[in-house]
Parts: sequence; C-alpha cells; structure tokens
Amino acid sequence: MNKLSLGEILKWEFIRWIIIISGIVPGVVGVGLRYILLRFLIGNSKGFFRIFERVIIEYPKGLNLGHNAGINAYCWINARGGVSIGDDTILGPYCVIHSANHRMDQLDVPLQFQGHEPQEVHIGKNVWLGARVTVLPGVSIGDNAVVGAGAVVTKDICPYAVAVGNPAHVIRMRTESFRPRNTVPRRNRVPGRRKTRS
Repeated sequence: MNKLSLGEILKWEFIRWIIIISGIVPGVVGVGLRYILLRFLIGNSKGFFRIFERVIIEYPKGLNLGHNAGINAYCWINARGGVSIGDDTILGPYCVIHSANHRMDQLDVPLQFQGHEPQEVHIGKNVWLGARVTVLPGVSIGDNAVVGAGAVVTKDICPYAVAVGNPAHVIRMRTESFRPRNTVPRRNRVPGRRKTRS
C-alpha cells in the first residue's frame, strides 16, 4: 500500500476543493471557469473542453482530454490508472469511469487496505457515451462508437460500434446505416397517386 505524505494529502484535498467549488457554478460561466482552472490541473488537454456542473475528477493529473471533449453534469471520473478521452467525444450525465480496482488477493487483509490495481481507460475520438454509462478499468472504446444509456462497459468496444446493455455488447455497426450527407432518403409513394403538373 502506498503511503501519502501530509503534503501530498493536503495537495489532493486542495485540488478536490477546487473541482468541487468550481463544479457548482452553472451555465456557460461555469463551463468557462472550469476550463480555466482545470486545464492546469488535468494531465493534458489538446484544446478547449467542456465540463458541466457537479463533475468529480479523482486524480486529475491522470486525465487527458481531447479538443472539444464534453463531460456532462454529475459524471464521476477516477483517473488513478489514466483516462484518455478523444477529440469531440461526449459523455452523457451521470457517467462513471473507473481506471483502478481494489486489489483482493490477501484474505487476511481488509479490501480497503490492499491498495489498487491501476488500468488505463482509453475512449477514442467522436465517441458518445449515453447517460449513466459505466466504464470499467482497462477498457478501450474505439473511435466513432456509441454506448447506450445505462450500459456497463466491461470489455473493449470496436470503432463505429453501437453497444448497449449490462455487460455492454455490440448490437450493430454505425457503418451499416451510413448515408452521405447530401443524399436524401427516397420517399414512400402512395400507390396509384401520381404527381400532376399544373
């Protein structure tokens, strides 16, 4: 088990208070304030990011945010093992991301005193996690994937996949329904009716 010095404990408490206090400011002002404060506290950011109200980030130095990433209200992120969130990725409200689990090998030592097993979480670019998605340690979610509300992601999700459920499983690929933007869906015609010219 890693023992923290008094100085490290006070530093983490100070950072936690900054995150909590800035987290209560609503709206655009709050998003701007959190950006100004947190860009110096998180591990790395590639540009502007949006963090909404009441988000909790444990071990912010382990969090890497891509350009234009968005973390919605009430999300909880444990970045002890490292969490990277790609460009243009959005997290719905109440998402939970874990990057460390308790060790549990010693039967004679209480679980809370056995330390943690860090495992990095990687969330690619242009990913959408619906409301209340839970992502467990060691998981990678590929670029352009969508994870449905309430899913629990226990294994890797491939790029362009749509995954739902507990545990999350792929139900289809986004590429199956892809249409270029300039195409218009064909309208269903009513049999026997023709458009007349005037």
